[in-house]
Amino acid sequence: MLKIKLAKNRLSFLMEAIESLFDPATLDRGWEYYHKGLVVGLDVTGATLHASVRGTKTYRVELDLDRFERSTCTCPQGDWCKHMAAVFFTAYAAHGRPELLLMQMKQAMATRRRGARLLEKASAPKASSQPEPNGDPRDWQRYFDQKFYGYSLGHQHSVESFQETAETELLQAAAGFPETVRRLYELHAILFMLRKVEQFYEDNKSSYLSYHYENGCRAVARKGYGKLQEIAAAIDAGRAEREYRPQWESTIDYVGDIALQGKTDPVEWSGIYRMLWWSLFRRSGREAKEKLRVSKLLEQSGLTPRKEDVLRIARSHFDVMAGDDAAAFKRLETLHGRKPADFYPVLEELHRQAEWPRLLEWLRWLLPAMAKARQDDFQRLCAYWTEAADRTNAGEEWMRVMMSLLPRSYAQYADFLIRTERYRIWIDLQLSNRISPLHLFGGHLKAVEAADGELLLPLYHQSIERTILEKNRASYKMAVRQLKKLHALYKKLKQPGRWDDYIHRLAAKFARLRAFQEELEKGKWLS
Repeated sequence: MLKIKLAKNRLSFLMEAIESLFDPATLDRGWEYYHKGLVVGLDVTGATLHASVRGTKTYRVELDLDRFERSTCTCPQGDWCKHMAAVFFTAYAAHGRPELLLMQMKQAMATRRRGARLLEKASAPKASSQPEPNGDPRDWQRYFDQKFYGYSLGHQHSVESFQETAETELLQAAAGFPETVRRLYELHAILFMLRKVEQFYEDNKSSYLSYHYENGCRAVARKGYGKLQEIAAAIDAGRAEREYRPQWESTIDYVGDIALQGKTDPVEWSGIYRMLWWSLFRRSGREAKEKLRVSKLLEQSGLTPRKEDVLRIARSHFDVMAGDDAAAFKRLETLHGRKPADFYPVLEELHRQAEWPRLLEWLRWLLPAMAKARQDDFQRLCAYWTEAADRTNAGEEWMRVMMSLLPRSYAQYADFLIRTERYRIWIDLQLSNRISPLHLFGGHLKAVEAADGELLLPLYHQSIERTILEKNRASYKMAVRQLKKLHALYKKLKQPGRWDDYIHRLAAKFARLRAFQEELEKGKWLS
């Protein structure tokens, strides 16, 4: 493409407009489009820089070099889009390296954001006095917010260091509280930390360290969930309601406010809501009021699909707590998506309470979602299936389920077949998946050989021929290695005639592979 070199004043104007109007994520996408060469037909006509950008469709971009707000793109996004950014970087390529400019722009944006936060922090009201045990939990939350006002992540401030600092500083303020209210305060402190983790995640999604920050946020969120479980188990709900009713009621309302918004990354708020209701709040007798609240929220118009799902799952959870799984399943029929992770609180609690038949029912309900589940979700559900089936003598059903999920369930299914001594089915599984005996656990092979060594013969026959067909010296050596094991098997089975017939047929079938014939001769397989 012919490079268009803009006048310095035009280029400076464009740089200032792009830096002030575009967000880092859009600039990143625009640079990717430029880097992939998707910008074509760059040209300047008067005070307009125009080009076409190939994407799902080809879009026409015009950047006004006098009044940038008049710039247009034919894509449906509107405002300032990645296609405009791509055209800008393409034009800049005649003056310098766009990737360096991208980094400079993003650093300038980050500096401005930090400056704005520092200014906001400087003008913010001073933190309120130390929290009081009889204070409103929402005042505690305001104290937490003020204590960490303007805190942001950076090279010196990781998500993990924030967690440690927050725990130390915030929990120390309640060291002298009575036990019950101190636990409530700790619960609010963890909820605050999770809110900040969510904010960090949103603020740093476009950072060049986004992967590092995302992993840190998810790790801290998991720890926070675990701490909430510990705190909920330690709170005496009856005493909290009797002696600290205002704080107790406010806590229940606050959890609903922050956890039912439909957000999922990186904090599983929906799971936190249900875990706290099952392990803590249900002892308060507030279920009827909360069910009414969730039902009214569901009646609102304009709900996003995700928020509607979160509210529907929350409402069904009260059916689950009452032991009415059928009613819960009926409420969940209209979910927009059946995500396994949304139902871990149910599976975890049923597993903890050893309610195996109910756990099995929920696993059956989730079965259609398993085929497309993420690998970690799939493994976790398989583990629940295995234990629930063992506890309810549902081995045959478990086998059918694992068979329906092959090949993803190969590891679980194969291990089960060995444990239950279904060796012929195990061999058929290896043959159908073309698994070499060299890749199988030696203990499994020994178990099959001890039960019926002849079952292993077709496994070795298939693997040897597939190895030979790779047609290289290394594969021929590997085939001979397996032939040695196969020969030993035939000897144990006292079938020397079958071995002689097999090895001569094998040699004749691959007679044209000279290197393989040489390996056979080295092994003295042919007489």
